[in-house]
Formats: sequence, structure tokens, C-alpha cells
Amino acid sequence: MNLKSIILLLFLASVFACSGNKEVKENESLSTPGGWSESEITPEIEGAVEYVISEMNTNAKLDKIISAKSQIVKGFNYDIDFLLDNGETWNAIVYRDLDGNYSMNDPASLK
Repeated sequence: MNLKSIILLLFLASVFACSGNKEVKENESLSTPGGWSESEITPEIEGAVEYVISEMNTNAKLDKIISAKSQIVKGFNYDIDFLLDNGETWNAIVYRDLDGNYSMNDPASLK
């Protein structure tokens, strides 16, 4: 192997090593970076709704997720409309970091 080939291999190895081992789910990779895209109801979105409901002061349970949008940032933002079993429709914007942790800047809002 010549010196140029060795340098190229070392460079490529360092690029892949620095990229980390975080996986992007197939359905999340369809979102445009920075822009909002309609999303299928994924396990990550279901987890986001479970997180929101756990943060709400309610005994109501999830009836169904009405719609969801996703946005790729350094992690993912989800804009989710959901219906509770008490008939209330809510909206929440939830952030999921690259480690899978959920958070909200603002509480869910009644629609």
C-alpha cells in the first residue's frame, strides 16, 4: 500500500469513528433537516405522547394520536395532536435528543 492510500484509509476511519453510533430510524430520515414533515405514528412519537401525558395533571388516558409532524434538529422535534379518553384534544411540541430523552419547552395546550 502506498502512502496516499494509507492516509485516505486513516481519514475515512476517523470520519466514521467521529460520526458516532446513533441510529436514525428509517421513517425519521424522511424528514427534511430544519423543516417540518408529516410523520407516521412511530414508537418514538408514541413515547413522546406518553411522556407528555405523564407531565400533565390528568387522570385521562390516551385515546388516539390524531396527527404528528417531525423536524430534524440536533435530535428530533415532534408536533403532535392527540385525543384523550375524556374527549379533550391536545397539542404538544416535544423534543427527543439523540439519546432518546424527551423534553418540552412549553406545556401541552388544549385545542
